[in-house]
Amino acid sequence: MNPKIFVGAAVAVVAIVIAVIATSGPSIVNEFAQKDISPQEELPGNISPVQVQIDEIKILEISEKGATLELVTTVTNPNSRSIIFNLLKYQLFEDGERILAGQIGNRPEGMVEGSNYYTILGERSIVLKDKIELKNSGNAPEFWSALENGNPNWRVTGEAFFNLSSMTSGQENEVFFEQNLP
Repeated sequence: MNPKIFVGAAVAVVAIVIAVIATSGPSIVNEFAQKDISPQEELPGNISPVQVQIDEIKILEISEKGATLELVTTVTNPNSRSIIFNLLKYQLFEDGERILAGQIGNRPEGMVEGSNYYTILGERSIVLKDKIELKNSGNAPEFWSALENGNPNWRVTGEAFFNLSSMTSGQENEVFFEQNLP
């Protein structure tokens, strides 16, 4: 069989598809432009902020040389659409003194190397945990005493960064939070 027949048929099919799209393009665009948006649907860019709740700070291990803590956080997406949660930056205070600053996740910069973000489906929550290693320098005996007795007075402040369900759609959103824990 002659290969020119197959090439000619392929060119004809592509030409027909282009002609159909060119002649019906405006009607397709108008059909989508006239679509009613129901009240439950959210417009792009109109998203509610995530809710950050610090559930607890567990003291996993304590010794004279150091301590291991675990920060347990729940992040809730109140939107009907899914979001990408990039980063939770936090500062941990005990009785007014800053103990440390940490983060969970990362913000994409430049070329996105990996996927260290969390997708939170609409109207759902995720639990994030961060293990904290502290070294006892001997400069804060009141703090170590509170840790050993199991009654530290925690305060956590921070900010959460999130955007719509695509790394390239919409702008990055930011939420600040502050919470005291007994």
